[in-house]
Amino acid sequence: MKLRTPKKQFLDYKWNERIIKIVMERREADHAMSWLSTLGGAFSALGEEFYHCAEKAGQISVKQFQLALCLGDPLLVARCKLYAALSLIQQDQFKIPRKIIRNIYKFSIDHNDIRLQNMCQGIWAKLKYCCKTQKERHKTV
Repeated sequence: MKLRTPKKQFLDYKWNERIIKIVMERREADHAMSWLSTLGGAFSALGEEFYHCAEKAGQISVKQFQLALCLGDPLLVARCKLYAALSLIQQDQFKIPRKIIRNIYKFSIDHNDIRLQNMCQGIWAKLKYCCKTQKERHKTV
């Protein structure tokens, strides 16, 4: 077999434009996700002491969730749900986070994602601790 360069080169400019657009959108989405993660983490840390910061962290996690859906990454979507669950725990809401954590933990086992499993275990420990401290506060009142 002998390969030869064709006499006339063919470049698909329309396809090139489509690919460039897709790559640029993905890059921007990844960049936005990085910023939202940094901002959400900061508000979450402050949310341990300040209720309004926990609420803001929850709002940011919803934005991350929406972006993760657009990116089509199910593991990233699951992490965003855990961020929202953590925000709810910081706001002394425990019922919904309990369901979220259990569902995501099952999902993480099915997908064999150790990082996600560890996140679930850590947030579950936080949930148990917050439930316990809330009960103790109500006993003293």
